[in-house]
Amino acid sequence: MAVAYSELRSLIGRIDNDNRPGFFAVRADLPAQLPKVRTDTLELEYPNLATRLEAETGILWAWMRHRERACFTPGLMADGRHFQGWLREEFGCRERDEMPFRYLVWASRANGAWCMGGDLATFTRLIRAQDEATLRAYAYGAIDGVYENYSAMDLPILTAALVQGDAIGGGFEAMLAMDLVVAERTAKFGLPEILFNLFPGMGAYSLLRRRVGEQMARTLIEDGRTRSADELHALGLVDVVCEPGEGERTLRGLLAERSTRFATDLALKRVRRRSDPLSRSELIDIVDVWVDLALDLSEADLRRMDCLARHQERRRAAA
Repeated sequence: MAVAYSELRSLIGRIDNDNRPGFFAVRADLPAQLPKVRTDTLELEYPNLATRLEAETGILWAWMRHRERACFTPGLMADGRHFQGWLREEFGCRERDEMPFRYLVWASRANGAWCMGGDLATFTRLIRAQDEATLRAYAYGAIDGVYENYSAMDLPILTAALVQGDAIGGGFEAMLAMDLVVAERTAKFGLPEILFNLFPGMGAYSLLRRRVGEQMARTLIEDGRTRSADELHALGLVDVVCEPGEGERTLRGLLAERSTRFATDLALKRVRRRSDPLSRSELIDIVDVWVDLALDLSEADLRRMDCLARHQERRRAAA
């Protein structure tokens, strides 16, 4: 079920709740369990992430499992960052024609959720404890993940998002870093942080300003609304909208249609990055502002965040 604006308002408007048990952030560069790799199919099985090469289409699939909560938990971030580092190490010296895949596609195993954003349960615990160091480490890890997808790990590939469920908050930001986005029509997108007196600090403004201009970037960040896949398509933030259940077929068809222009797409990506470059330092400077503001949130703001954190848990993938 998609998250509507009114539902977000209702969720975070309830302040008669306590923060539920959770866990503190862990090192974002160290997975709880290192995966075994099947080199022929590029299958890596992490606790929170699974990958597989689809050689006939040139797609390397990366499925977020969302077993705990449908968001960027410390565990998912650790697995994702390790995977991105492994890709750099394994394929960093290869030319375009030497790569076993052309597209890295991020998808989700959770029903109705691509990613519901940052781990709000962790945020509220760290903010209440005034644990600035751990909160900042989480934020820097998130920025690194976004930037690696934005830069495609400096590999001669394109990144894509297959959005078959809602992309909210940090999930929306992560999607914005991709080169291509296919979304099913029932997916919803939004940046609700303003509703609890925060802002999306993991790349939203930098990426949106470059895509839709300053005025629309501010509107998307400051009005707190959720928007449909069709609305995002009209803004140029979603490349193709398809019917529910048709996402994988549509994505494969899109990539097949563009197969003869892959070299051109890579070149145009380089041109866009050169004409309006985005640096990691820009993202870090902005997320530092986010950390300072987050540490100053009121208890009422944190209780509103608690409500949405519980929604993230309800949207996790089935066991």
